[in-house]
Amino acid sequence: MTENRLGGEAIREFAGCDLSPLRSTAYFERIVDRLEAGERSLLIGHHNLHSLYLFHHCSEVADFYRRCDDCYIDGVGMLCLLRAAGLDTRSAHRFTLMDCLPELLDLARDRRLRVFYFGGSREAIRRAESWVAKQWPDLEMAFQHGFVEDSAGVVDCINGFDPDLLLVGMGMPIQERWMLANLELLSAGAVLQAGGTLDYYTGLQARPPVNWSRLGLAWLYRLIHNPKRLAHRYLVTPWSLLPHALRLRRSLRSRRR
Repeated sequence: MTENRLGGEAIREFAGCDLSPLRSTAYFERIVDRLEAGERSLLIGHHNLHSLYLFHHCSEVADFYRRCDDCYIDGVGMLCLLRAAGLDTRSAHRFTLMDCLPELLDLARDRRLRVFYFGGSREAIRRAESWVAKQWPDLEMAFQHGFVEDSAGVVDCINGFDPDLLLVGMGMPIQERWMLANLELLSAGAVLQAGGTLDYYTGLQARPPVNWSRLGLAWLYRLIHNPKRLAHRYLVTPWSLLPHALRLRRSLRSRRR
C-alpha cells in the first residue's frame, strides 16, 4: 500500500477501482487540488460492504466503479475485509460523508467552491436549505430534490449553476445509474455519491453519535433504529463477500510469488 493508493490489478478485480486509504481532510483537499488544476467531470466513489456487494451483483454498479476516477474507503467493515484478504491496512483510514459533510462544506466555503446537492425528499431539501444558510452563509450552494421525472431538466438546472462539487443522493443503485447516464452531459467539477446523507443532517433519520462512528459502530446504530430496512444489508449480504475476499487473497499471494 502506498500513501495515497491501495491498488493494482487484484484490487481492481475485487472492487472495480483503486482505493484511497487517506483521511477525510487529506482526501477532500486532494480532490479540490485536482479541480483547481483544471480537471473536470471527476467521478468520485466510496466503497463499503453494501457497495461492494452491489458491485458483484449489479452490472450498472460495476460499471460505475470501473469508471471512477477516485474512491475512498467508507466503513470499518471494508477495512476488515481487506485485512482478511491479507492486506496491511494498519495505516489505512476510512470515513463516511455521513460524518464529514460539514467538513466538506467548510472546505468548499474556504476554497470558494460552488456546491449542488441533487437528491432527497422535498422536506429534506427544505430543511437543508435552512441549515446551510445558517451554518455557511457565504457558501454558494443549491439544491434539487430527487423526486423528478425530467432528468434533462435537472441536468440543465445543474449546468446553469455550474457547480465545482455535485453531490448525488438517491440511494444505490439509482444514484450510480443516474451519474453514469449523465456524467458526460454535466458541467461539474467532481460528482460524488451522497446516499441518504442529507436525511441524517436534517433530522429525518437518526444520525449515529460521533463516538459510535469512531468505534466503527455506526452501522449498528442505524440497524437499531431501522431494522426492517437494514437487517438484510448488514447481517446477511456481507457473508456473500467472503468468497471474493478469499479470491483476492489468493490473487495477491500469486502476484507476490
